[in-house]
Amino acid sequence: MAIKYVTGRDLTLTINSVDYKYVASGATLTIDSNQQVLETISGRIYKTIDQTATLTAELFQDWGSTSSGTTSNSVCEALWTATKTSPDTTIAFSIVVTAGAITKTYSGNIYPNYPVLGGNATDALTASVSFVVAGGTVTAS
Repeated sequence: MAIKYVTGRDLTLTINSVDYKYVASGATLTIDSNQQVLETISGRIYKTIDQTATLTAELFQDWGSTSSGTTSNSVCEALWTATKTSPDTTIAFSIVVTAGAITKTYSGNIYPNYPVLGGNATDALTASVSFVVAGGTVTAS
């Protein structure tokens, strides 16, 4: 059986109708099932109650970035504002992964979270941010 190596190709965050692409150096989507083991007279039954999911992204700290005269195209500033003003309002995400000729898109909604600030003076600064996926729901297409 041939091994197919999968590469992450794209992470897009949509905040206030603005798509933020090419801002991440990495992203990981983790989905965990809340599976209960029920002991019955007939034996064990495994029942999945629900799922939780987390999107962890390594974002470039782009504080103050602007483009084409817009007020701000900084994903860090957009996340900061969204978390401060409406932390219970979801933002859309999609991740595209590729394995050979096969491309899959995984999407859903996440709750905003504050990105970290700062780092080493000689590094391209990044911020690792973990987001809770709303309802643990992820769609694959």
